Amino acid sequence: MAPSAYAIHAAQKAGGGDLGKLALGILAACWAEDKNIAEDEVIKGCLKTAGFDPSLADSGLLAGAETYAANLEDAVKRGAFGSPFYVTDSDQRFWGQDRLDDLDLHLAGKI
Repeated sequence: MAPSAYAIHAAQKAGGGDLGKLALGILAACWAEDKNIAEDEVIKGCLKTAGFDPSLADSGLLAGAETYAANLEDAVKRGAFGSPFYVTDSDQRFWGQDRLDDLDLHLAGKI
């Protein structure tokens, strides 16, 4: 799964496409189409469909891997231990899909 995450970071840095569509495309490739999202051709297809240059799979994944590693290190330093895990500007921490409503309420100033 790491190469697909690297592709998302590389695409974000490169710009020019739709990151949401890329993320959904990767998820669909994995879960709905039973494709291996670690394969270059699958990643290239997802990049192209989302409006990014498919060659990012060849040239941008190293930079994506570096960003991924830096983000992982930062998450560990901030106490993340699962996904999804959110840390707000006020250092409030929310972990798990079942806490997203609490996160929304916190961000709206209601809790």
